[in-house]
Amino acid sequence: MLFPACVFAQQIELPQNPLKGQIVFEEKGCIECHAIGGYGGTEGPDLSQELYFGSVLELASVIWNHTPQMNRRFRQLRIDRPQFTETEMLDLFGFLYYLRYLGEPGGVAKGKKLLDTKGCVSCHRVGGQGGTAGPDFEKIQHYASPLYIVQAMWNHGPNMQEQIKKSGMKYPTLSGQDIVDITVFIRQATVGSVEVRMSPGDPNKGREVFKVKSCGNCHLVEGKAKKIGPNLSKIQLKKGVTEVASLMWNHGPVMMERMKKESVEWPRFDANEMADLIAYLYFLGFEDKPGDPSRGEKVFQQNGCTDCHKSGGGGKAPDLSTATPFDSPVQMIQLMWNHATEMEDLFIAHNKEWPQLETADMCDIYAYLRKITKK
Repeated sequence: MLFPACVFAQQIELPQNPLKGQIVFEEKGCIECHAIGGYGGTEGPDLSQELYFGSVLELASVIWNHTPQMNRRFRQLRIDRPQFTETEMLDLFGFLYYLRYLGEPGGVAKGKKLLDTKGCVSCHRVGGQGGTAGPDFEKIQHYASPLYIVQAMWNHGPNMQEQIKKSGMKYPTLSGQDIVDITVFIRQATVGSVEVRMSPGDPNKGREVFKVKSCGNCHLVEGKAKKIGPNLSKIQLKKGVTEVASLMWNHGPVMMERMKKESVEWPRFDANEMADLIAYLYFLGFEDKPGDPSRGEKVFQQNGCTDCHKSGGGGKAPDLSTATPFDSPVQMIQLMWNHATEMEDLFIAHNKEWPQLETADMCDIYAYLRKITKK
């Protein structure tokens, strides 16, 4: 059974194209201070080098806590603080969350060594040497990306496992970086001139793949009912695409035994289905757990928010109980960002320090605001 996005804790819409946020990142001038893979400004950290795997509100708390420093740099550089629509903010956060998904570059030498140590050359030829039970790597043009090799390995999983048992080999386990290194080496060894690559994956399409391939027969993505396999929303897949794929590969023998017992056919993936599925699993960690509105009210008061957002009006800022109901934490984040300069000015005027908020604080505040605006 597949649980739709509406039962997730915060009802965040999954991005159809997580890379769309890169346009927002550049157009809003984020790239003037932050680099991606070495391309961009140096005022702030290179965001592709930060090991960030947190949720939406965790990222929001990081940005909020650094607001005074960012405002100071905006003034020093004479740059207007960019304003975001809710859609732009969601696209931007999806892009930042996606950066670690794409993984790290691989090494040719490491890939060559891994093919030997993992026993791949027992069945596959490369450089004129190796076995013939599997395809010759030099003639495989489609293996131009890690996602293609992952999908091919999965589709041939039953045959590969049978061959491994016959040869008496130990089943090879792989890390995400192993897959990248092997792919880089195979790409160099390919004699064809055509490279066929997969797109990074669409989480929304991946949700449908999860359903069509009957993954929900064994795995939950939300809920507490017992299933054969682990609840995927609870194991925190804070890993890149090839690391998620390697987990699937490493558990292949166990999954196959369970499928045989349950009379479930081994699913095959075509076109971009594997990439979409992994993107969906990766984005399970994008959404936050529910907050506590009672604690949120206390955080709201303790950090001085009620000094300006007074109930019944009369404050420097709007009475939020009369605001449009919050349907997504992204809406709250967008408003906090767009009004951060005015809020900082008010804190300075009242001789108060900028409040530091943890992820739990953000979750609780959102739960509180969602509760009072629903009225």
